[in-house]
Amino acid sequence: MSFYYLSPVKGEMPVHLLETIILKRLEYLTAIAKSETTGFNEFVIEGSVYDNVGHFMLCIITNLYQNRDFTNFFLKTETALFRNRLKSLSAYELRSFAKKIMQNLKKYDCLYNPALKLICQHLILKHVSHHLCSDVHEESCDMFNIELNFHHCLPLVASRQVELQHGVATVPCGRWKTLLIIQFQKRLLQRILNKDIPHLRNDPRILEILQKIKNEDFNFTSSASQNTLTSKDVDKTSIMFPPCMLNLHLNLRKRHRLSHDQRFYFSLFLKDIGMPVEEAIEFWRQEYRKDPSGGSCCHHWERDEKKFIYGIRHMYGLEGARKEYSSVSCHRIQTNSNAGCEGGCPFKSFDPPIMAKLLDTKALDTPGFLTEIHDFKRKGDHISGCLHYLKNRFTKSVKICDNNVSLNFTPVKYYELANKYK
Repeated sequence: MSFYYLSPVKGEMPVHLLETIILKRLEYLTAIAKSETTGFNEFVIEGSVYDNVGHFMLCIITNLYQNRDFTNFFLKTETALFRNRLKSLSAYELRSFAKKIMQNLKKYDCLYNPALKLICQHLILKHVSHHLCSDVHEESCDMFNIELNFHHCLPLVASRQVELQHGVATVPCGRWKTLLIIQFQKRLLQRILNKDIPHLRNDPRILEILQKIKNEDFNFTSSASQNTLTSKDVDKTSIMFPPCMLNLHLNLRKRHRLSHDQRFYFSLFLKDIGMPVEEAIEFWRQEYRKDPSGGSCCHHWERDEKKFIYGIRHMYGLEGARKEYSSVSCHRIQTNSNAGCEGGCPFKSFDPPIMAKLLDTKALDTPGFLTEIHDFKRKGDHISGCLHYLKNRFTKSVKICDNNVSLNFTPVKYYELANKYK
């Protein structure tokens, strides 16, 4: 079986196992949505029966649920899972993947897709697959090309990533994986919108599983907060920011500029706590229209507007390869060697006087607080130091410094907890 999911597996399965497969897959997809480490999940092993059943059953559940947030969540996370799997394939695995798709296309006439067939005919060639999977292969590569009717690759046409002549699009090999993702998402959407399942709409077994999903505490929204964060609300919302992001915010307000990496981190953080792309453009426009105060940055909004807007839209998955980026983890912030005095994790990199200026006075007034923070720093347990600060600042009655919280901790998780316990 292929993780392209062209056809469902046939057979019988106990309802309790079916329910477990669906719920475990939802847990896995939720982890993907939150950019958390997914770990091993026996129900999402690539190409397995459980993987196939879970995918197709969730398509049915999505169809019956008729909930926009759930539909968007499912489309986004299943596409992300497909993208991650496709990206990890070796040359041999990519050829095998293409061969399985070709076999299914020949077996089922209803699955005929000329774009998918054409690209797979090229991917099964050994020299082509090795080229696509080489370390030096880039999105701009055009060593190999295929020609398609333009309606098979509309997102690539819209973003001007292909050449178009007389209705025929020339797709370079650097865009083939993107084309596969487009075809996968198109097929997935068709499957979700399928109306030919009347016999399942009143099936008590399916309806019971659907009800359990509704009752489960899954977060199907695409951002950490369901409220939209506007550019004018960032200052008052910043009291909920983790110290690392608050530091970037204060530096930006003071100097009106951030280095490339720190601007990237802060932009993704704002995106994932609810800032829409239009508000992000306005937020950065207001800062970068001002003259820089210190530093050597030569960028200015009036001169580089197109470049800035493209970069912001690219982070939101609206330009380029249309990959939507997620905010970085605490571990990545802590290991960034280019943070300097402008960014980085305060609980790792900042001297005590500088950290004391950044932290809230309510936590600092707690007897022995700074000593405990220094102990965490000495042990190299910087995330626990951050969680200890969060606990002392917002709540002392709820245990939030446990392994489940600190594992794969991110600035967005801090923001979520701060809003939960404020």
